[in-house]
Amino acid sequence: MTTLINGKFIRTRFEWLDVLAAESSVVTRLDLKRGISDETYKAIGQKVCDNKDAFNLAGSYPHNAVIVKTIERLSERGAPDEVIRKLLLDLTSRNTYGTFCELSAYAFLLEGNHDFDIQAPVTGADILNPNGSDLDGILRLPEEVFFDVKAFGFHEHLVSLLTERLSAEFEPEVVEADESWDVPVSMLFELLGRDYQGLKEELKANRQARRGAIRFILRAPARVRMTARVVDPELLAEENANYAFRFAKQFARNKPFFLFFVIHPWISGLSLHVNFGGSVDTFTRSFATRTFSQFRADQSAVFDMTLGEASSLLSGIVFIDAWEGEPRHSLPRYRCFLNPFARNKPESSSVQAFASPYGDAMRVVEL
Repeated sequence: MTTLINGKFIRTRFEWLDVLAAESSVVTRLDLKRGISDETYKAIGQKVCDNKDAFNLAGSYPHNAVIVKTIERLSERGAPDEVIRKLLLDLTSRNTYGTFCELSAYAFLLEGNHDFDIQAPVTGADILNPNGSDLDGILRLPEEVFFDVKAFGFHEHLVSLLTERLSAEFEPEVVEADESWDVPVSMLFELLGRDYQGLKEELKANRQARRGAIRFILRAPARVRMTARVVDPELLAEENANYAFRFAKQFARNKPFFLFFVIHPWISGLSLHVNFGGSVDTFTRSFATRTFSQFRADQSAVFDMTLGEASSLLSGIVFIDAWEGEPRHSLPRYRCFLNPFARNKPESSSVQAFASPYGDAMRVVEL
């Protein structure tokens, strides 16, 4: 978790930039504090962080080391200063979560010594978004494979954000979530947004509220509290079978396309990091299988095609565990699932070139 650096916690944006600059000539050269405002992640004496992800990452030696190494190597490989500058400014501000995951995916590709470009501009003829976009990258195996990176900010992270926010409203009492958290992630986003007030009012009136399989309960403060919940990886995959299609606008029309999902225990929760009883294997396989096969006959419109057709544009899903430090990862650290129904399948030689640098750390599954 967060540690002391030079005898203190890193609590602000400028302090974090100073830590990164002390280890990186690239960060120093970019003079990132010039022209931007400082931000406080967690003030002294404050119980709830204003930016929990930034506070945790800023105070972690192992994660800062990977961030710096990735920035240095991207610069050496010709990434423009303006791109690196934006990555670092986003990382240290309100997009910490997403940007850290993007850097983690680049670190993964650098570890494999792959040939790739970052922030690749593409048109509406290349991807489903008719306005075009910047994909996170193009990988050359040497066959070109488009990829985009998404933070797998799943249920545990969102439930934690929700209970922390509610607990701050009811202080000194606390709000806990128990029973089962295997619910649609879309429901959690709604509870953090438009449905938040209704949940708060129900807790105030009844001291508990149920949303799907989750029970939220208001409890008196106590030195020791225990909660229990049921974890069902198959149910979690079933409830979130359409999750990947939140990002369908990035799917490539005419080239193989990989969606990289980055997981991390501080963000995605321990259940997607610790493979207890094979739970991570079960969830990731079930999730990928449902993504690739469940919607093949679905006629719902996705831009200029059906959802079924869009599902065939996803050539593969790659899960990247971005944890750094102790304890070390159990194997595999990376999981790649290939879509048997893909319109643009990567060649077998490309799959081999993609996976082979990682040895036992990578598992490739052809479903």
